[in-house]
Amino acid sequence: MNNAGVSDIKLLAKRAHEDKDFMNSLFALVFGGVDVRESSNAAWALTHLPQSDNEALVAYRDQLVDVAIGTPSVTLRRLSMVLLVRIEWSADDVRTDFLDFCLSRIMSPQETYGVRALAIKLAYKMCRHYPELKAELKQSLLFMEREQLGRGVLHTRNKILKLL
Repeated sequence: MNNAGVSDIKLLAKRAHEDKDFMNSLFALVFGGVDVRESSNAAWALTHLPQSDNEALVAYRDQLVDVAIGTPSVTLRRLSMVLLVRIEWSADDVRTDFLDFCLSRIMSPQETYGVRALAIKLAYKMCRHYPELKAELKQSLLFMEREQLGRGVLHTRNKILKLL
């Protein structure tokens, strides 16, 4: 799976959709592949699952959070966050370490635009249940330097500010 192309990734996602054991195998590769490329390719395939499989992602929430927080790979971080955005977050699902991670990534100009936009979405999913956290997120978004934002981050920021 080290040299997967888009067509290969889509075939893997189709197989994972049809075979839950195979889906579990892909998750095992995300969390413990031979190398970052293998883990990233497995995560990439999982991002192509149909929306109907979003509920299956919930079982892997904590492990995906651990990958997002712990990986030095920007690609694997972004892909794990893409999967996490697809999951619904209840008030009981908030992990303070992950919320802190997202808030710090939102404000980090060294972080990629993709990760920053995903961090905004994930922070909102966690904060929306608590008025004090919503207020903190709103303040963070308002303090962002517009000049340091790409169009995607700026769009995501403005969209979430409207929701807040």
